[in-house]
Amino acid sequence: MIKKRPVLLTPYIKTRYPYNKLKICRRCNHFTVLGESECPVCSKSALQPVEKRALAALKKSLWGSRLIAMILIAVGIAMSESPLHTVIAAIGGTTLLALLWTMQRRSAPALLRIELEKLFREEAYPLITGLANDRETAIKVFHDGDKPLAYEMLREIGALVHTDQLRIEQILLLQSFVLRKDMDLMLDPLLMNAFHADLVEYIGELAKIRRDLLKENTFRYILLHEARILKMEHGESILIAVAGAAVRMKRYVTLYPYLLMRYARKLPKDRFLRLYSLVQTDPKGNFGPLYDEVTSIYNEKYKWDEDFQQASKQRRF
Repeated sequence: MIKKRPVLLTPYIKTRYPYNKLKICRRCNHFTVLGESECPVCSKSALQPVEKRALAALKKSLWGSRLIAMILIAVGIAMSESPLHTVIAAIGGTTLLALLWTMQRRSAPALLRIELEKLFREEAYPLITGLANDRETAIKVFHDGDKPLAYEMLREIGALVHTDQLRIEQILLLQSFVLRKDMDLMLDPLLMNAFHADLVEYIGELAKIRRDLLKENTFRYILLHEARILKMEHGESILIAVAGAAVRMKRYVTLYPYLLMRYARKLPKDRFLRLYSLVQTDPKGNFGPLYDEVTSIYNEKYKWDEDFQQASKQRRF
């Protein structure tokens, strides 16, 4: 068994887009999500956000368009045959230039995204190489013994690299830590299609300390691999904990009634009380057979329990 150790993790800083943390070196064109200012390849303080590189290219392109427009206006004025034509050409050209300037300014965000896509497409190989180098750096930090920092590095890379290998590496590191409710943990980015026991164990832990992280994708994953989970040493306990997490929201109870039917009898009292209170709000409406199962368990185990009687009184009033 892996001996777990208590750690402190730096909170993950979320950005609007995953590439917001990606930087590129002005000297050697190396990409990284780990560097602050110094390039990990050429060691020069030449890192800049990819958005800044794309913005520079966009400005160059926009000024090129404006320059062409100004040249055409100048040619039109020079070729005017009379003062009236000169005035008309000048006014018309100035109007068209102002219109071009306004349109470019309004479409700048969309044009910047196009420029970023172009940058990623043209620099695809350096981008892949740079992120692979970042992963190797994180693995080296892991071998040096700094597991929390290695996880934080892989977490940053994982925002851009969506592979099961990287997800498994993050999960294995997380499973070597003593997880706490106050830690900045995540689940959805670590989910994969294939069954993996360490991921299931991780979900089981979160079902106890961070139920809010279990959402629809997690419940679908659990249902998909339920048979294999039951074969695990503590598989049934994990499924019970996941079912307990599902009663956090009425929506999940409605979406996954059969998961709850299979494990309702073994739910802890507080989670079953929550489930009982939810199904009683709409008897046989949205819950169907689940209502009958919950009622049966209630009659067998909790009919005379004061907490359940109190819940029933509060519902009536």
